[in-house]
Amino acid sequence: MVENQLRPAAILDARLLAAFGAVPREVFAPKDAQALAYGETMLRIAADRYMMAPLCLAVLLQAAEIAPGDVVLIVGAGDGYLAALAARLAGTVIGLESDPALAASASDKLNDAGIDNFAMITGDLPAGCAKQAPYDVIIVNGAVQTGITPLISQLRQGGRLACVEYENGVGRARLYLGDDDSAAGRTVRDISAPVLPGFEKAAAFSFA
Repeated sequence: MVENQLRPAAILDARLLAAFGAVPREVFAPKDAQALAYGETMLRIAADRYMMAPLCLAVLLQAAEIAPGDVVLIVGAGDGYLAALAARLAGTVIGLESDPALAASASDKLNDAGIDNFAMITGDLPAGCAKQAPYDVIIVNGAVQTGITPLISQLRQGGRLACVEYENGVGRARLYLGDDDSAAGRTVRDISAPVLPGFEKAAAFSFA
């Protein structure tokens, strides 16, 4: 996966590649999909929920530039895999998950993996977790069409939010840099991911 998918796509951060090499993706994949864990595609973990493809995760993590002392919020942490990767890069990782069953499963897998710098919180995903804010890094574990303003407001000054954002049907990895008053986003690269529930744009009413 590292040599055939990540390096050829310009994922070159040494700490990040080491994290991908150290965290067994199959442990966090559904049992019926473990044979596909190292493929290039996303894996379904529940209704309307997916473990994102390795390259998509790597693009977001590399853009976020997680430092060893950073406090990181993972929005939609239900598969546990992104949180496990982030935990090898950061000081503290907080997982936010709206599905109690996914939250419990991910916590069990992270505990079994011996990851002790992680905490899981159950709550509404678009609301973020203001109680533990501000964050150095926020990563949305799925794509968004709208609704990230509350998350951006929970960034520390100079903090980074990485997500896949859809605009006119095109998915793009985006990085938002927060300051006291606003956040400016830039495109990292075009990439697709399933939209995380709660971040869908409302369907426009049609008279047709």
